[in-house]
Amino acid sequence: VFMTAGLSLGEYTALAFAGAFSFEDGLRLVRLRGERMQAACDRTPSGMLSLLGADLATAEAVCREASSEGIVVVSNLNAADQIVISGERKALEKAEAIAPLKGVRRAIRLKVAGAFHSPCMKPADAELAEALKGVRISPPRIPVYSNVTAKPERDPERIRGLLAEQVVSPVLWAQTASALAADGVARVWEPGPGRVICGMLKKAGFPMELRPVETWADVLAAAGKEVSA
Repeated sequence: VFMTAGLSLGEYTALAFAGAFSFEDGLRLVRLRGERMQAACDRTPSGMLSLLGADLATAEAVCREASSEGIVVVSNLNAADQIVISGERKALEKAEAIAPLKGVRRAIRLKVAGAFHSPCMKPADAELAEALKGVRISPPRIPVYSNVTAKPERDPERIRGLLAEQVVSPVLWAQTASALAADGVARVWEPGPGRVICGMLKKAGFPMELRPVETWADVLAAAGKEVSA
């Protein structure tokens, strides 16, 4: 049984692969999503901070203390000890200073345009929701795990709402990986370029065969075919 999931923007790839919407509609949605999120970044100076060696409770404590300077929230739960927070620039600067005092091993400022998956991205969520009304969404032919719920979602209207909500909600990737493992996933193929997802799963110790698929030769190998000269 095949299942699919994607981190943040990758959720659109997962849904298109599962037949929830067409490749062309996926491209239009991704373009609009990027434009509206960039507009939100331009309105509000903001960013993201990766907290290594921090569990969820620690990350939330850092955010609570730093929120005196503005919006700052947990935005990506990548692994049990790797959490990303997003927020307005002053709040993020305070969080960066607070983090070592809370026992965070290392705080790394990410090279991104703004505070993705946080309230700083409003009103991009509403604008995306409006655009999604005009897109035909079908029940996926295979399970697709949502970033917002870490569960497979099949109802088209539910998917429509979650895609808009995803823009301002934390990405529950660690929970998604746990759900995939619990649901019996034994092999993971990660379409390239890059091996970020496989790296996170390996570090988290999930008992899966991890296979990055970065080249056409990798695609053929994954399909059990030999590369012709």
